[in-house]
Amino acid sequence: MKSTIDAKLDLMARSLQEHINLAKELNLNFVAQLLTMTAMEIRINLHRISQQEMDVLCACAEPTPAAREPKESARVIAFPGRGRCS
Repeated sequence: MKSTIDAKLDLMARSLQEHINLAKELNLNFVAQLLTMTAMEIRINLHRISQQEMDVLCACAEPTPAAREPKESARVIAFPGRGRCS
């Protein structure tokens, strides 16, 4: 019974991927995002990924506070102002 459900879920996810590709071709980016989220939810159910596993994955993917702050790559040097040359 579960294999039939899994096969149907897999078929749904594959079908959605085709629609996602079409939406991207038509520059329907928001539609593509919504369909992608739906396909991801189906795949999460298909692979029986728990909410706890998703939380751990998201925590690992979040940047650390140090990674979010841009690193100083150059120092700004203030040059003296120029006077009028006569």
